[in-house]
Amino acid sequence: MAKIRQSNLDKSIITGNTELAESAAANDILLIYDATAGVIKKVLSSNVGVQGVTLTSISPTNVVSGDGTGNYTFTLTGTNFTGAAATLINNSGTAVAFDSVTVNSSTQITGVIAKSSLANAGEPYDVKVTGANNITAQLDNQINIDASPVFVTDAGSLGDVIVSVAGSFSVNATDPESVGNVTFELQSGSLPPSYTITNTAAEGGTAIIAGTDSTTSSTTTFNFVLRAVDAASNTSSRAFSIRSRVPVTESFTSSGTFAVPSGITAADVLVVAGGGSGDSTHQSGGGGGGGAGGLIFFPSYPVTPSGTITVTVGCGGPKPSSPSTGNFGQDSVLGSPGDPGLGQGGVLTAKGGAGANATTASAGGSGAGASNDGDSNNGGIANQTSQPGNSGAYGFGNAGGDAGGPGPYGNGSGGGGGGAGAVGAGGRGGQGGAPNGGNGGAGKAYTIADGTTSVYYAGGGGGGSGQTPGQGREGTGGQGGGTPGSSPDPSSHPGGSQNGTANRGGGSGGGNAPLNHGAGGKGVVIVRY
Repeated sequence: MAKIRQSNLDKSIITGNTELAESAAANDILLIYDATAGVIKKVLSSNVGVQGVTLTSISPTNVVSGDGTGNYTFTLTGTNFTGAAATLINNSGTAVAFDSVTVNSSTQITGVIAKSSLANAGEPYDVKVTGANNITAQLDNQINIDASPVFVTDAGSLGDVIVSVAGSFSVNATDPESVGNVTFELQSGSLPPSYTITNTAAEGGTAIIAGTDSTTSSTTTFNFVLRAVDAASNTSSRAFSIRSRVPVTESFTSSGTFAVPSGITAADVLVVAGGGSGDSTHQSGGGGGGGAGGLIFFPSYPVTPSGTITVTVGCGGPKPSSPSTGNFGQDSVLGSPGDPGLGQGGVLTAKGGAGANATTASAGGSGAGASNDGDSNNGGIANQTSQPGNSGAYGFGNAGGDAGGPGPYGNGSGGGGGGAGAVGAGGRGGQGGAPNGGNGGAGKAYTIADGTTSVYYAGGGGGGSGQTPGQGREGTGGQGGGTPGSSPDPSSHPGGSQNGTANRGGGSGGGNAPLNHGAGGKGVVIVRY
């Protein structure tokens, strides 16, 4: 009676004797005997045996690389994530680790990885989760990298531009996924006034940022962000800057000291010596024009920040006290040995212009013109020497002009003094012809004084004409401060009595009668940084 006989079982409840050929479904019910409790229990098949992780999805599945900086954040969903780890796998089968993995719950994981670690070449990426019991779940071909334009040009300063001077800069970016051109647009910030962006196809995509800033009144840094856009409308951005510089000019019309500002390592400099004075002759002929002061222009002259540099400005040759002898101008010098502000450019010396001499054709920074009654009819040579570091490329001086031969009344003409840019012209005529004085040699022009206006310096003095009443003409002064010579009628043509232009280093013109001549023009030193 204690035994259950087969006849006591309801055979209709349990039917079939064949073992299942497939795994039990998760919602199948199994009967098990609980040995501890001594009872039979119903159990879902999904709760029988070892429980593994499941991986349902990852989000996002498409990301944009941008400029390659920053991180990607992915969210994984599934089950049994407690104690699990996650990783990515590239298309060659190599694992790519997340920088951080956070198990938010049993059904969610957050993975963070640097954009630079997820190369576009490795797409599509698989994602794998490994449970605490080392059972894994994997989803293949889940993540694609949509590469944005890559900037080739480094972020930061593109350089400096000088106000009122045209400037141009370029920014380049490429699209690693396409041969299509990258274009650029101003995302934020501002460019220097009047600057624009022009897109070109060069090197996959180049922005030309160019213009002329004519309005900025003080040195200003303009910060801006450029957005690069590829053919698929993917974007990346990068910050740049351009500094508009307003140059500072210091003009020395007398000797002094240049204090090099902090941070300044180079400056444009102009050094002009004093011009020479012309001469008159004992005979009624034309005197030679005074030579212009020697000139040195040295762009980007090296200096030492916060140091000082001695400046010497040469005076023009004084008005002669005797009719036959002009006076030399004084040297102008930038620097003195041992000055703490000197750089590798060294000391710059512009030689004083030659004073005309009736007996000897004088040599100077620029040579003087020859007088008609001297032993030599040849103009004086230039002795402006080359300067250290520039092989003479920026030192300028020229010879004076020859005298015109005397006529029957000693009425020859004087040659023009040499200028920084040209030789003095020879006197013309004589021997019964109109004895015209030679023109002074032209100087050289620079915009260093204000950055825009072209100013001539170091022009030679014009030669005086011979004493043939109503016929002879004086030579003109060279452009750059040189004054004209005198004619037979000094009262109506008093050119030779005029002084060379101050702070231009011009030579004065030759006279036509005793003491009818002036002083040479004073020199100048200009520093621009």
